[in-house]
Amino acid sequence: MSRLRIGLLGAARITQKAIIDPVQVMPSIKLSGIAARDQARAETHAKTWGVRTVHASYQDLIEADDVDLIYNPLPINLHAEWTIKALQAGKHVLCEKPFAMNADEAKAMLAAAEASGKRLIEAFHYRYHPAFETCLDWIKAGRIGEVQSIEAAFDAPIAYDPNEIRHRIETGGGAMMDLGCYPLSWALMVMDAAPEIVEASAVISKGGVDEAMSASLRFPGGARANISTSMAIDTSFQAPLIIQGSTGRIEFQNPLAPQGGARLTLETDAGREIAAISPISTYTYQLAAISAALASGDPLPMEGEIILRQQAALDAIYQAAGLRDLRWR
Repeated sequence: MSRLRIGLLGAARITQKAIIDPVQVMPSIKLSGIAARDQARAETHAKTWGVRTVHASYQDLIEADDVDLIYNPLPINLHAEWTIKALQAGKHVLCEKPFAMNADEAKAMLAAAEASGKRLIEAFHYRYHPAFETCLDWIKAGRIGEVQSIEAAFDAPIAYDPNEIRHRIETGGGAMMDLGCYPLSWALMVMDAAPEIVEASAVISKGGVDEAMSASLRFPGGARANISTSMAIDTSFQAPLIIQGSTGRIEFQNPLAPQGGARLTLETDAGREIAAISPISTYTYQLAAISAALASGDPLPMEGEIILRQQAALDAIYQAAGLRDLRWR
């Protein structure tokens, strides 16, 4: 593959950050096509973003000969359908988080990837930033001893709007699905193990989704993780990650998007160490890593078993909070 050719499903807001901006500094990547429910919107975005072809339908896009990778940022309830169709059409897929409505859908998507021989990647962009790599390296090197506890949160104000997909049950809305999936993923990356969900509780919005959620997780060996999320706050965005070990502590303010302002510190008996933070975006690192992996065949950290582990944990959190029916209707 000499040049990675990307097809865009829909014209979601996140596409600008996730794909369009990174492509501007990556001449080895080409925006080959776009398709959206609203043809006029697709044509407008194609002109703005420099996409070569506007397709009449999602199906036409995924069948296009000049597309190698499909980017799927559609509403969550459409992730499984169009990811599976794209894989069956012989395309690699970068699917936005959260991956699916539930673990059953995730299993079907992963099975389709295995059957097609194509790559299926969940778009947890934070994982590719050097700052998160540094955090993991400190832990792997034993700098804080054995991990004992994790405290993680992601809060951001998302005002109630009946037309907002994050406030609608049928589109997979909810704070834990849209925001809380990040602190859950951070904990899974740190522990590299499947958790047991001890307990969870939620505050339900007038639209019927969780506008706030908290959960307690227990990992093999006894480490605990407390994660929380809210889209009903009046304050601004906050995303802390605190990892307490037997001999030290890591504090990471904004592991979500370090390029926007972050602080990563390691505290041990030997003193405090502050990591350098790259100003390059997580999305740029993500797309560069995907492009390189598709060319080399090397594995990526956000594909395969970790996808199902994440989705199963999300399901278990909703189950523990008494909200299982939110995503099985």
